[in-house]
Amino acid sequence: MKLETRVGIFFTTAVVVVGYLIFRTEKIQIGGRNNRAKCFTLFDQVAGLTPQGKVMVAGVQVGDVQDILLEGGKARVDLSIRKNVPLYADASVSLGSIGILGEKYIDLDPGHPDKGLFPEDKPIPSRTGVSLDNLMETLAQIGKNVNGVTQALNESIGGEQGRQKLDEIVDNIRVLTGEFRAMAQENHAAIDNTMANVEAISGDLRDKLPKLADQFEQVGQNLNAILQENRPQLKGAIGDVRKLAETFQGTAENLKVLTDRINHGQGTVGKLLNDDSTIKKINEAVDNVNNLLGGLNKMDFRLDMNAAQWTKRGDSRVGLGVEIAPRPDYWYALGFASTPDGKINQSTRTVTAIDPVTGLPTTVLQNDQYITTDQTFTVSAEFAKRIGPAVFSAGIVEGKGGAGIEFRTLDQDRLRFGLQAYDFTKRPDKPNPRYRFTTSYQFWKGAYIQTGVQDIANKDLRTFFIGAGLRWRDEDLKKIIGLASSAK
Repeated sequence: MKLETRVGIFFTTAVVVVGYLIFRTEKIQIGGRNNRAKCFTLFDQVAGLTPQGKVMVAGVQVGDVQDILLEGGKARVDLSIRKNVPLYADASVSLGSIGILGEKYIDLDPGHPDKGLFPEDKPIPSRTGVSLDNLMETLAQIGKNVNGVTQALNESIGGEQGRQKLDEIVDNIRVLTGEFRAMAQENHAAIDNTMANVEAISGDLRDKLPKLADQFEQVGQNLNAILQENRPQLKGAIGDVRKLAETFQGTAENLKVLTDRINHGQGTVGKLLNDDSTIKKINEAVDNVNNLLGGLNKMDFRLDMNAAQWTKRGDSRVGLGVEIAPRPDYWYALGFASTPDGKINQSTRTVTAIDPVTGLPTTVLQNDQYITTDQTFTVSAEFAKRIGPAVFSAGIVEGKGGAGIEFRTLDQDRLRFGLQAYDFTKRPDKPNPRYRFTTSYQFWKGAYIQTGVQDIANKDLRTFFIGAGLRWRDEDLKKIIGLASSAK
């Protein structure tokens, strides 16, 4: 059987296996999302919400944001929701965020079944959710109220009118003390009784005080004996305390000198605390850090780990990919892989053969060709742009210039077909550019299988491969980092 025939049979079998797995897990709808329902809502403001944002019910993603438009002075948000999530007449939405500075998403309340289905041509009612912006507005209103109270006190007490009010308060206190004096005179008898009770108590104390004095004297004698026995230790302790006090006094004087220098703007710390330009620079640096953290928070990070087995040369490829996506429609991809590239080698040797004409032995040169594998560590750096289901990429592919196109479909891009071309130089060990066709299917969460053909244009180097891998999306990585930090 020819090599081309065996290659065709293997590739056809691999595609049939992948297709069987796909049709066993779900109904494929390539080029569209017939399992999605379209709807829209209106907000007064949607600051922080971006297209491709999440639509969540009870923390579970059920759709995404398709588009954000300005309609009648309000923000119109077009949503795409799974058809298995019905909307009822009392459904509502609100704008939420993951954490204090996390990404914004649409929080959907589908309503109650007994209210009936929601009409398709009407916007879903929106309600104001609790957010950091609302909290800042509330704090600003509290600040205005406090300012109003202080202003009212200033108007009430300050000036000539305030002075008059304070005089009235003093007059009232004078009247109150006079009333207390009159009350004391009226209760003179009660006070006399109280003094008699005090005299009785003092008489009792007069009898008991000598006994208490004797007891205190005994205690003093005991303490004196203890002091006599431990006088050397006490003298040393008192000396230590005196030295400690002197040390504290020196430290206090040094602190006074230091604070005086800081107050006069001397030294690095003094200039830092007293120079307005330094404070301004610090504020600008803090603002720049906040802007940087805000930009990083909006980026998506994706991680891909995969491995594949080369069928022709019996070798394997291991790869690690990282995608940094400032927006959903474009991203930067970095890749690190150990790739078993094939190379064509030729050797010449001298052999002895029988001449068919003369029947005598003769010496001839024989050229032999064989394939070797060069296992190398390669680095890739590409820019990718998505237009609909197609993803176009260009940059460095496994250490060589290259480009590629990939088609992604199904929910969360689980089915992918892609072609990459790279290493366009012609060499004796590789006459044509390298072309790689890859197809993959994500069958469970981040796990996927892949198969394809390597070196399509080089007949002697052409080989099939089959493998598997794991993909982590941005929300998966956040959960993993959160678990790691909580474990500490």
